[in-house]
Amino acid sequence: FIIELIFIGWAEGRRWADIIKPGCVNTDPIFPNNKLTGTDVGYPGGLWFDPLGWGTGSPAKLKELRTKEIKNGRLAMLAVMGAWFQAIYTGTGPIDNLFAHLADPGHATIFAAFKG
Repeated sequence: FIIELIFIGWAEGRRWADIIKPGCVNTDPIFPNNKLTGTDVGYPGGLWFDPLGWGTGSPAKLKELRTKEIKNGRLAMLAVMGAWFQAIYTGTGPIDNLFAHLADPGHATIFAAFKG
């Protein structure tokens, strides 16, 4: 968790610096020869963000990929929120509930949890 927090903090710090002073983070910190051009202010990019090169090409394709990324992020947030509510309501974690459902699929369901 701490390592993830450090990496996200570093990425968000670079994004914030780009918002305040556009273009100041266009040089790759690891490989200075890689220059980042053509991205929106505050939006990540470069070799480490898109290693397969899916975002290259038309701006419409890049906009579509950004929209998909945002939608998948929102879906992931809802999934985590569902896991939290499941853990709060049942008192067990999602993995334990999955194993209980696999052991008895007819009775260990969401409807049985609400019966009491």
